[in-house]
Amino acid sequence: MIVDALPPPALQAPAPTQAESPAAPQTTGFRPIALRPSAAGHFHASGTLNGQPVEIIIDTGASATVVDRTWADAQKLPLVPLSQTAGGVGGAALTAARVDNAQLSVGGVALPGAAVVAIDLGSVIGQLRAAGVTPPQVVIGTNVLKRWRAVIDYATNTLWLAPTPA
Repeated sequence: MIVDALPPPALQAPAPTQAESPAAPQTTGFRPIALRPSAAGHFHASGTLNGQPVEIIIDTGASATVVDRTWADAQKLPLVPLSQTAGGVGGAALTAARVDNAQLSVGGVALPGAAVVAIDLGSVIGQLRAAGVTPPQVVIGTNVLKRWRAVIDYATNTLWLAPTPA
């Protein structure tokens, strides 16, 4: 059975008509964020990290929110080395650093206190470029999606985030 991901019935707004854009449920304050599906099947969004514009992929299979280490270094983001490694695509062990005091936003919605880890996304970026897809600087994972009670509405390509973290 395939079911569109919507907020629980008590939180749902009426379905938008073709002429309307999705509206945030008025009773909850959930914020809508427009997503752009890519040719590779990922959802992309625009955002910022520490004031710099970033391309973001929403990845429900990633446990952590990450930024490409090469991009982070080029932007001179404050990084704090971590003692543990991060698991990358294909199970590779990657060195990791926490972005100190990360200021992340997606679609104009600020995500204060979001934990962001810098790792080498070179392999992912190369695969996406080869597929003709704009690569991300940031991948939002379940640590952020759970905290802001994210709901993805696949019918309207909309990410809904709660106004305050859980």
